[in-house]
Amino acid sequence: MTPACRPLRVVALGGGTGLPTTLRGLKSAMFPPEHPWLATRDRERLAAIVTVADDGGSSGRLRRAYRVLPPGDIRNCLLALAAGDPAMSALFDFRFNGEAELNGHSLGNLILTALSQLERDFSYAVERGSEILAIRGRVFPSTVADVTLSAEFDDGTQVDGESMIASLRGSIRRVALKPADVRAVPAALEAIAKADLVVIGPGSLYTSVIPVLLVEDIADALAHSSARIVLVMNLMTEPGETDHHTAAEHLRALRHHAPRVPVHIVLLNSTPLPDALGAVYAAAGASPVSADTAEFRAMGYELVTRDLLGAGPKIRHDADKLGRALVELAAGATP
Repeated sequence: MTPACRPLRVVALGGGTGLPTTLRGLKSAMFPPEHPWLATRDRERLAAIVTVADDGGSSGRLRRAYRVLPPGDIRNCLLALAAGDPAMSALFDFRFNGEAELNGHSLGNLILTALSQLERDFSYAVERGSEILAIRGRVFPSTVADVTLSAEFDDGTQVDGESMIASLRGSIRRVALKPADVRAVPAALEAIAKADLVVIGPGSLYTSVIPVLLVEDIADALAHSSARIVLVMNLMTEPGETDHHTAAEHLRALRHHAPRVPVHIVLLNSTPLPDALGAVYAAAGASPVSADTAEFRAMGYELVTRDLLGAGPKIRHDADKLGRALVELAAGATP
């Protein structure tokens, strides 16, 4: 439970589309309109630690061309926490189309790449991007090392490259970082040490969530943290990555890769998924992540269910519902 003498501090880990959703919800819950933002007091209260293993799309192209860390996941987290001029956020989010060389590139990715060249350090580039967007909180890469995500499948096949893993549509035995002995960003470790709540997920299990935990310094910091650590369970399986995985199998995979990282609470959605949307996802090979309450209890984990489902044409977590649920859990609230 958060000490009454100071405000709540939260760290969220991951990448992809899941981490920005978590950050938007936490920003809304922790810094409502009636809460006067004070940078000297509030800037350290919310932090994101983001995977840097992406090698596909715009991020992959920039990574290969300029030897920078992949900016895409970082950009999305900055935008999720942005509270400055909406026009500047729109610029960061703008994506070029057409047949020219810039096709598919996000302007925000290009800006972060340029900043990394100017600053000679990707962490400083992220700080400059944070200032431009006037974000509520901090965003850290999990490491500033040039890492490759590799995977080994149950049939013995091995592949290097985050963007290649799901395309093989195999059963993943293990993922790993190459090199394995990379160091975490010191400020990220400091954020974990001071956190009251750490949020893991939602997001692609093997390519967004677990890669952050494979940085040994981060796993060590979490193992020694006094924070409540919450795993937000995905709503759907992911074709080529978590086919047929139950909620318990998601948790087992996480513990297999990061056995020292404690998980105190597993947070699941309690709202039934719309049949029509479920049929669309089933046609693409995805299915709802099923949860067996008895199995979780037998494993020794606290299971919390809440209405977390968002509206719209895709099955997604609702950012505001998720943010409120996480803040309540940090305060020790129960359903």
